[in-house]
Amino acid sequence: MRVRFKRTLIIMLSLFLFSTMFSLGTPNPAAASTGTNSLTLDNKLISEMVSQALAKIGINARNVKSDSYKITVCPKNGNKMVIPTDKSKTVTQPVPQPKPIPTPQPSPAPQPSQPVQGLSADEQQMLDLVNTARSSAGLSPLQADLNLVKLARLKAQDMIDKNYFSHNSPTYGSPFDMMKSARITYRTAGENLAGAPAVDIAHTNLMNSPGHRANILNANFSKVGIGIVNGGPYGKMFVQMFNG
Repeated sequence: MRVRFKRTLIIMLSLFLFSTMFSLGTPNPAAASTGTNSLTLDNKLISEMVSQALAKIGINARNVKSDSYKITVCPKNGNKMVIPTDKSKTVTQPVPQPKPIPTPQPSPAPQPSQPVQGLSADEQQMLDLVNTARSSAGLSPLQADLNLVKLARLKAQDMIDKNYFSHNSPTYGSPFDMMKSARITYRTAGENLAGAPAVDIAHTNLMNSPGHRANILNANFSKVGIGIVNGGPYGKMFVQMFNG
């Protein structure tokens, strides 16, 4: 008896719900091309429809409750009612974002040293280039020594006057002889020579020569004297005298 009653109730409810659904309005035009149409009935409307259906068979449905039902009309496949049976919730776990990789900041370019009183513009420029190269190599800057500057200028002028290009001067001897004669003491010393029309060209040529580069980047040197004189076959004559 209970089984027959349940089947009768289900059949009547289904017929009433479908007949009510078709009387609610026309299908959605946007879905016409797909052959389907969707209609969503909210809780209040479903409760009223179910109450009316139950009332026809003598059942008081005052407290009937319903979830939200979605009724889909499929002309090709007939009518289909989809009733949700699961109220499970989906929890979205946030995807951990990778930590940004810090962009390495370039080291600030070495600032030109304070102009040394007694140096020409060319000599100051070459001093700055030398100390920039040393800074890039992690070395301390060289201090300009005006006594060495004087010797370097004498050597540069002597090479122009005597038309030679050598570490040994026919007038002054070796750079070590010149330092000794000027009573300049040192533990280690060296000399670079160059001929070029401009300071930057001379510096580049010296840095591209292993022996001259080694003098510029020698960690044992602490002082330098730079002498630059206009003239000679290259346009300018450059002399660098180092000691430490």
